[in-house]
Amino acid sequence: MTTRRLKRNKRWGLLKFGFFICIFIGAFTLIWLRTTVVNLEYELSQLTDQKKELNREGKLILAEKAGFYSAERVEEVAIKRLGMSLPKREKVVFVKKTTGAIPYRVSAKSVPGSSLPVRQAGRIDPALGDASSDSGY
Repeated sequence: MTTRRLKRNKRWGLLKFGFFICIFIGAFTLIWLRTTVVNLEYELSQLTDQKKELNREGKLILAEKAGFYSAERVEEVAIKRLGMSLPKREKVVFVKKTTGAIPYRVSAKSVPGSSLPVRQAGRIDPALGDASSDSGY
């Protein structure tokens, strides 16, 4: 019986040792996990602050860019750096706006004696308000 008791005590001792090792490893894992979370929160806070700073800096740059494109700034650069001057009144030429390309109107008229429609293209004459025939599309 003593050998059975020794085996049982040995197993019980190994079981206790394994249990304490598992608790020890679990505790260190929880500590490591918590430390990692705290470090990540700290890094996230720093990145959030950096993002706010960069957004503020971007807004300042946009405001500065808007200042470069203001009419007063462009006029100042043209006069001082490029040596330009304001034109005299008699040298100013006004250009009238012309109409762009004239749109085409397409109609589908059927030819007598045929069931298929024939496409006809014509330029729209703004003065007449109707289409004048062209020989093609």
